[in-house]
Amino acid sequence: MPYYYIIAAAVAIFFVGLYVVLEKILKTQKAKSWLLRGFALLYTAVFICRYLSAQPKIKETIGLNIFSPFGIEGQTETVFCLFMFWLTIASVVLLQTYPFYKDKIFILKHLVKFFATTVYIINFGSFSIQMVGYYGQEALSTFSLGSVFFTVETGMAIALCAVIWLKEYRTPFSWKGFAIYVACVVGMMFVAIPCFSLQLLIGEGPSFTVDNFNLAHRLSLYANIVFIIVAIILFYNKDYDHKRYALLFISLAICITYTQSYEFSDLGNFRNYPLHLCNTAVYMVPLCLIFKIRRFYYFTFFVNVFGAAMAMLMPNLAAQNYIFTYANVRFWINHFDAFCMPILIMIFGLYERPKMKEMGYSLIAFTGYFLLVLFVNSYYTSKGIETDFFFINSDFIASKFGQGAKNVRLITYEIPTKWGTPMVLYPAYQAIFYSVYVGVSFFMWYVYLVVFQIQDSLDDLFKRNRKYKSDMQILEESLKGRNKNEPMNEAGTNKLILKDFCKKYSTSNVYAVKDANLEIEGGQIFGFLGPNGAGKSTIIKSVVGIQTITSGSIEVCGFDVEKQSVQAKMQIGFVPDHYALYENLSGREYINYIANLYGVDV
Repeated sequence: MPYYYIIAAAVAIFFVGLYVVLEKILKTQKAKSWLLRGFALLYTAVFICRYLSAQPKIKETIGLNIFSPFGIEGQTETVFCLFMFWLTIASVVLLQTYPFYKDKIFILKHLVKFFATTVYIINFGSFSIQMVGYYGQEALSTFSLGSVFFTVETGMAIALCAVIWLKEYRTPFSWKGFAIYVACVVGMMFVAIPCFSLQLLIGEGPSFTVDNFNLAHRLSLYANIVFIIVAIILFYNKDYDHKRYALLFISLAICITYTQSYEFSDLGNFRNYPLHLCNTAVYMVPLCLIFKIRRFYYFTFFVNVFGAAMAMLMPNLAAQNYIFTYANVRFWINHFDAFCMPILIMIFGLYERPKMKEMGYSLIAFTGYFLLVLFVNSYYTSKGIETDFFFINSDFIASKFGQGAKNVRLITYEIPTKWGTPMVLYPAYQAIFYSVYVGVSFFMWYVYLVVFQIQDSLDDLFKRNRKYKSDMQILEESLKGRNKNEPMNEAGTNKLILKDFCKKYSTSNVYAVKDANLEIEGGQIFGFLGPNGAGKSTIIKSVVGIQTITSGSIEVCGFDVEKQSVQAKMQIGFVPDHYALYENLSGREYINYIANLYGVDV
C-alpha cells in the first residue's frame, strides 16, 4: 500500500516542476494559458482511463452493508467512500474547466483552491479506504489498472491545484464571496450525485409502479419543470459566460455519473454503445456547450427533447420496481438531462433561435440515426443477442396503442444471413413509427414557436419594467425634489432638443439614425429634408413617442420624451401621413375627444 503514496507524491512533484520549467521557457501569455489547459486535458485523459477501467465495488452496495466491499461492519468506510466518490466528480469537472473559464468565472479560483484541493488531499490520505471501495480488498495487496490510474490521477490533480494556488494565492476572498462559494458547493453536489448513492445509503426503497400518471410518475415529471424554473430564476439575468458555464458544469457532471456503468471492455461491442436516443443527448449536450456545434445542438433540441418527454411519459421500467435502485435513478437522471438541458440552452440564448432549415437538418440526422439502429437491432437480434435501441423492434411502444398497433407489427420481412438466422424487419410498423415521430416533430416546431413568442413577450415586459424603474429613479434625481409634472430641463422649456439620438431597429444591426444632435428654439419652423431612408420619419416618430429610443435623449419643452412621456406628448401636435378619423364620432365629438386627451376644458 505505501507504493500508492510514493507514486502519487512523485507524480505531483514531477508535474509541478515540469509546469514551472515550461512556464519559464514559454514567452507569450497565450502559450502559458494553453500550457495550463494542456495539463488539464492530460489530467482529464487519465481520469477517463481510471473511470472506465473497472466498475467501483461500492456501486453494488445496498443499504450500507449488503454487498459492501467493507463487509457488514464497514458502514462508516462505505459512507466515506461514497462521499469521496461524489466530491471527486465535482472536483474533476472544476479542474477540467478551470483553465478555460478562469478569467470569466471569478468564483472558480476559490472553488479550485479550497474545494478541489481539499478533496484530492483527502483522496491522497485515504488511499487504503478508497482502493477497497473502488477495487475490492485485493487492491490492498496487488496492483490493478484502475488503482494505478487512480494514483496517477490523484498526483496530477494535486499538482494542478498546487499550480493554481501558486498563481492565485493573492486572490481576495470576501464574506459575500464566501456565501456565493457555499451556494456553488451545494449546487455542485446536487448535480454531481452518483446514481447509486440513494441505493447505497437507504437501500432499494419501497416497491412502486411508475406508470399511468400515478403519484410517483407525476412527481418524477414535475421535478423536470421545477428544475427548469429554478435554473431560470438563478441564472436568467446572468451574463452569457456564467449561464454557459453553469449548464456546462451540470451536463459534464451528469455525463460522468451516467458513464459510470461503462468500461473499456464495452467499447469492443457496438451493441454496448449508448445508442438509445436519450442516451445520445448525455454526450451531445456537453459537446454542444464546449465546441458550440450548432447542428448537434439543434438535433438535441428538436429530436432528443421530444424523445425524452415520450420516454418519461411512457417509462421503460419494470412494472414493479424500487424507487432508489441504481437503474431507476439512472433512467430519470438520463432523461432529465435530455429533456431539460436543450430547453435551458435555448431559453438562456446560448444558441440562436432555430429556423426551418435547422429543423430539416435535424430530421435528416434523425433519419440516419433511425436507419442505423434499425440495422443494429436486426443484426444483433439475428445473432441471438436481443437488442432494441429506440424500441423500434419490440412491441413496447405498440402495446401502448392497443391491439391494432400490435397487429401492424406482426407484418415482418426477413433478410437471409450467412449464419442462418435471418435479420427480421417490421416494415409497416417501423415506417409508421418513423412517420409519426417526424410528424410530431413538426408539431413540436409549432409548440416551440409559441413558446418563443411567449418568452419574447415576457422579456420585453421585464425589460420595459426595469427601464421604467431606472427612468423614474433618474427622473427623481434630476428633479431634485421638484414636482414630476415640471420639466426635467428647466433651461429647455421652449425648445426641442435631440442629444446624441440613436435608433436601431431590433431586426437590424444597422443604425437608422446615429448620433443625431438638434436644437430648435420656440417659434422656429424647421423642415426635415433628405432621401428615403435618411431617418426623417424615424426622428419624428421618436419625438412624438411612437417609437422607442435606442440611446441618447429627446426633450420637448424641457420634458424628457422617455422619462416624462405623458407631459412631453401634452406639448406636441402631430398629424401623421396616414391619419385616422373615427367614423362614428361627429365633428364636435371628435374635437371634444382630442381636447380631453390634452386636458383642455370645452
